[in-house]
Amino acid sequence: MMQICNDLKSIYKDYFFCEYHDGDIFEIEEHCGEPGVDGVRICVQSDLTNISNEFLHKTTVSYIRDNTHKPEIQHDCDGIMLIHHNNNDYLVAIELKTTYSNTNIKKAEKQIAASLFRMIYRLNPFNSFNFHSYKICGMIVSLPISTEIKRDIRKKQNTGKTLRHFEEQASHFLRTSMPYILEDDEHIKMSELPVNQTYIIKQIPLFHIDVNKGITDINIYNSLLKLR
Repeated sequence: MMQICNDLKSIYKDYFFCEYHDGDIFEIEEHCGEPGVDGVRICVQSDLTNISNEFLHKTTVSYIRDNTHKPEIQHDCDGIMLIHHNNNDYLVAIELKTTYSNTNIKKAEKQIAASLFRMIYRLNPFNSFNFHSYKICGMIVSLPISTEIKRDIRKKQNTGKTLRHFEEQASHFLRTSMPYILEDDEHIKMSELPVNQTYIIKQIPLFHIDVNKGITDINIYNSLLKLR
C-alpha cells in the first residue's frame, strides 16, 4: 500500500494524497450538494490514503458531458480511499447525499462507477498497483431512508407489484448490511467504453450508511469486512 502512495506522489502533487494510520481521524466533506449532510468523520484502523476530490475533479472538464448514448464518466465523487486492512487492499469510493431519493441515489451510483473507473485507469500504469489484488466497493452516505419510501415498498410488496431499481436497492439496505451488487448493465454501462475490458468493474458492491445532519462519525471497516 505504501509503495503505490509513494509512486503517486512521485508524479502528481503530493497534496492530493493524505496518508493516515491506525488511530488517526480525518473528514470527508460533501461537495456541491444540498445542505444537510455536511461530511463524515472516519477513525482510521489501518493504513489509509485519502485521495482528494480535486484529483479527479480537476480533469472532469476533459470529458464529454452530453452522454445520452454513452457511459457518463464525467462524474466524480466526494472521496476515494486506498486502504490496507487485515492483509487486504481496498479501493473505496464514497459519495455523500443528504436525502435517500431516486434522483440522488441514481446520481451517486454514476458518480461512484465513474470515479472508480477513472481512478483505476490512473493507478493501472504503476507497477505497484495490482488491480486484481484489490477489493473494490462504493459507499453511499445519506440520511436514513424515509418512512414514505418504506411505506411505498411495503405496499408494492404486499400487492405483488414489481419494485423499481431504486426501491429494490432500498429494500435490500433496509433488511441487510451486506452490499447491494450494482450491475454494470443496469444504467452504468462502463463496459460499452472502447477500452481494455480487463479493468472494467462489471459488479460494484454498494453499501449504504445512515448518518445525521452535519458531520457524523462513521465506521467503514464494518462494511469492508463483508466484501468477499
